[in-house]
Amino acid sequence: MCTIKHILVVEDNIENLELVLCLLENKGHKPEVAIDGEQALELINKYCFDLIILDLRLPKVDGFDVLREIKRSINANTPVIVVTASYMKEREKAVLVEECTNFFIKPFMINKFYEAVSKSLSTNLI
Repeated sequence: MCTIKHILVVEDNIENLELVLCLLENKGHKPEVAIDGEQALELINKYCFDLIILDLRLPKVDGFDVLREIKRSINANTPVIVVTASYMKEREKAVLVEECTNFFIKPFMINKFYEAVSKSLSTNLI
């Protein structure tokens, strides 16, 4: 069993949220949850996380704005995995490549997700 890490999942779609939580909880983690960008900003400015999993299309505050704020917060060095269902323009992809650890377009392969989480946390989840 891996060491429990402090993980934040930012996702507004309940089905997607439940999937990511299930995947993480199956590996022993108890992630914190934000269901919109505003909640995410409150949490990232209050707590230090070992990993942030972020959707881009969020109510209240867009995921790109959340990502920029993460880089200015106490979580500036925290790995960020973006998981989005949205088609991205080349400019948006360039921002993600530069600002986050990894990104996935939904639907994603579960084994690839676990690999990215493991690498980000420097643990073996597989």
